[in-house]
Amino acid sequence: MSGAIDSAARLRRISAALREGRLIDPIDAVPLGEAIDAFFAGHEPTLDAALGLKAAGPGKADARRAWLISERDEALRELAGHVAYDLDGADSEGVWDLFEHLEAYAAGEWPEHRTAAVCPHPEGGRALAWTILRGNSGKAPTRRWLADFFST
Repeated sequence: MSGAIDSAARLRRISAALREGRLIDPIDAVPLGEAIDAFFAGHEPTLDAALGLKAAGPGKADARRAWLISERDEALRELAGHVAYDLDGADSEGVWDLFEHLEAYAAGEWPEHRTAAVCPHPEGGRALAWTILRGNSGKAPTRRWLADFFST
C-alpha cells in the first residue's frame, strides 16, 4: 500500500473503533497523535498533510480516492472468488456474472444506500457490491472494464 492509502486505512480503523466504543489500537493511535502534534506545532500546513492524506501532487489521487480504489479492487477480487469462475474476456461467463450482480445492486439497493458513511450490509455479496460501487463513483463497471481488470 502507498503511504496515503495506509493513512486512510488507519483513519478508517480508528473510526470503526470509536463507533464501536473500543479503544484505539496503539499502532494507529501513536501516528494519529504524532500527526496532530505536528500540525499544531506548525510542522505541517494542514491536518490533511500531517495525517498523510494530502494528494501527492497535481493530478494525483488524494488519500480518500486512492483508498476507495484500493478497497474497490480488493472487493472485486473477493466477489469474483465467490461468483465467477471464467474471467477470460468480456463475454466470459464469470465477467457476465459479476456484471449482472453489480448492475442488479446498482439498480436496486444502491440508490438507497449510496450516501451511507459506512457499508449498511454486515458482509457478503451486497457488502462487496456496495464497496465496489462506492469506489467506482456509484457506477457498475462495464464488462470490458471488468475483463481488463482481471486480465492484469
